[in-house]
Amino acid sequence: MAKLMETVRPEFRGEVFRPPRDSPAFFPGECRIVSCPTALTMGQLLLCRTHHHRWVAAGRPADLDRWSTQEDTRLRRRNQVLDCLLAGCNRARAAHGLCHRHASRWNHAGRPPLEDWLGQTLYRLPQGPQAAERSCEFPDCPRWNDSIHAPLCHTHYMRWRKHGRPELDTWYDDLVHRGDPKVRLGELDAGLRLEFQFGLQHRLDEGMRFTPARDVRRAVTWAARAPVTSLTDWSDDRWRDYVAPVGPGGKRQGNNVVAFRFIADTRFALEHLLIADDPWADQYPRETWDLRHLALAQGEARYLRFGGIPQHWLRDLVKRWCRWRISTNISVNTVASNLRSLVHLARHLPPNALPADLTRARIEAWLAVLSIDYPDVFTRRAAVNALSGLLTDARAHDWEPGLPRNAVIYRDVPALPPAKPRWISEHLMRQLEDPRNLELIASADLRLLVLLLISCGLRMKDARRLRFDCITRDDTGAPYLAWINHKIHGRAAFFPISQDLAGKIAEQQRCVESRFPTGSRFLFPGGQSNLNGSKPISDTWCRSLMENWLQRIRLLDEHGRPARVTFHQFRHTLGTRLINANVPQHIVQQLLDHMSPEMTAVYARLHQKTLREHWERSLKVNAEGEPVALPTDHPLADAAWMRLSLVRAKVSLPNGYCGAPIQTDCEYANPCLDCRFFITTGDFLDQHRRQRDETRRLIGDAEKAGLSRIAEKNTRTLGKLDTIIDALEHAGPQQIVAGGKVTDLDAAG
Repeated sequence: MAKLMETVRPEFRGEVFRPPRDSPAFFPGECRIVSCPTALTMGQLLLCRTHHHRWVAAGRPADLDRWSTQEDTRLRRRNQVLDCLLAGCNRARAAHGLCHRHASRWNHAGRPPLEDWLGQTLYRLPQGPQAAERSCEFPDCPRWNDSIHAPLCHTHYMRWRKHGRPELDTWYDDLVHRGDPKVRLGELDAGLRLEFQFGLQHRLDEGMRFTPARDVRRAVTWAARAPVTSLTDWSDDRWRDYVAPVGPGGKRQGNNVVAFRFIADTRFALEHLLIADDPWADQYPRETWDLRHLALAQGEARYLRFGGIPQHWLRDLVKRWCRWRISTNISVNTVASNLRSLVHLARHLPPNALPADLTRARIEAWLAVLSIDYPDVFTRRAAVNALSGLLTDARAHDWEPGLPRNAVIYRDVPALPPAKPRWISEHLMRQLEDPRNLELIASADLRLLVLLLISCGLRMKDARRLRFDCITRDDTGAPYLAWINHKIHGRAAFFPISQDLAGKIAEQQRCVESRFPTGSRFLFPGGQSNLNGSKPISDTWCRSLMENWLQRIRLLDEHGRPARVTFHQFRHTLGTRLINANVPQHIVQQLLDHMSPEMTAVYARLHQKTLREHWERSLKVNAEGEPVALPTDHPLADAAWMRLSLVRAKVSLPNGYCGAPIQTDCEYANPCLDCRFFITTGDFLDQHRRQRDETRRLIGDAEKAGLSRIAEKNTRTLGKLDTIIDALEHAGPQQIVAGGKVTDLDAAG
């Protein structure tokens, strides 16, 4: 209570909480009817509940602006305080169009026809000390004071008396804000009331989620009925069962769930207030660590649960190890994964096992069980590495002297399977990159995210957390995407982008600025519980929209079957495209910001495999125009492929490739068709035909000029071209010609 008294500010201490109008956390906006004082709005219509019902009753007119103007005129006319019909009298009407004084005189006159009486009666000032008429003190009221009990006109006096004759200043303020949301806390005891006041202050200061006043009022009602003196008397689970019990259908009532959330958030804020000076001292002894108290649950694991470890010494050891790992900036998700692996080990050990019982034999037995419980190789590797790290660090820091010397992980980590291709085929990429399909993405945020993933190969976590000012330019004005590699402890990285993509990012920045006038940290701010723009877009939301988009565009593979892609495959696709475009591997590593060349080498190896498959399927002919091929099981097949691939990186001819080894000096001045190392494919058939036509023209010109030697050489070339073209047009598949020797490819190969 002393801590709360120090923390809760005076403006929150009242029994009635009226949120400030400039707070988006509590104030939803004003009704679009100008004269309406009500603040609660109904969605995009910007209507209060009353005017929303009137709009529905009017038949939901499409011209909302015109209807709003008419409704505002009606409301102004209804709220207007009319004056007395007697000329010269400015008092408010009371009955029959007259103020109460003139209505009384008209009654004493026998109620003659009103028009005749008005024409015969003159207004007279009151006699005595109140000879001068005074104005009504109600804000903006033009009528005279007409009451001896309060400085109000008759109309406002009757309203004041109906409200219980409150203090006038308080009543005026209540009327001005009568449509604003408010929360009455008077039914709560002093302790609970102070806790709710603190909860409201916390929500306002946090400024992330919109909190309807009606939900807080429900929470107040439930708390007032509960047999508690503080919200911390019950756990979250007990409050949930009390406020929102499970109904007959197995579901909890939605309105009560929202009320429970306010109670749960207030409980957490109260607990954090008490342990703010040293949260580790509070959390470390617990079996479950709430990482929010440690400022570690930002989009990652929220709890670390140690209750599944029955051995006290092992639980204490794992706690110490997890705390140390967190202090060394290891990802919370990684620590949570390690903890799950060690819980599995603890369940394998006897409940009363001692440190000396964790022998090598016991570890080997656990490894055998692990292979059955976790068939996935990657999961088993993570579990074995977790135990290896625990044992290594425990010995290095002397955390548990009782561990046996043979409690060691040797080469027990299962080997990784061969890397599988993870890129997206070009057949699918053409569908994904089609502008018409991109327009079908339901969100503009996700549309730009997909373009960034395709163009820059970012991980989804890094793309979602792009900073608002993520564009930088060099001295020539070329744009670069500046991003943070969260996998490598927040290292800054850059990727060159096109001017068009930079323009799309600038448009996204303008949209974010219009949504968050005070600014947002992220280029893609979250859509829920993010009033101040401090949270990035949700990964779950992105994946849900991605699945819906793939269904809308009916993504089909080469065989017409429905296909599915993931966000991370765009990164592998970009790496493969860069390798295919002969970008040096170290440049690809820098662009993708890989930690090691081995990670980038995956794309290079896959590229070589892909090219070999194309080479084995392609048709090749030699200089004699004869097909030639090597069987895939030929002892020299791999060597021939390596030679060809290395040469293609060095010598690419206009109409084919040079098949000479790199160390061989070419004896020809030009890439001649007579060269025994010449290899060509059907891809160059058009070039051969154009060269044949030009050769024929050269022969004709040489014969006319009498240049027999030139005509002879070109006639020989023409014969070679005819032979090669004929072979390329009629040869079957799976054949190559190289070096003047022909080898038919085995059909079974």
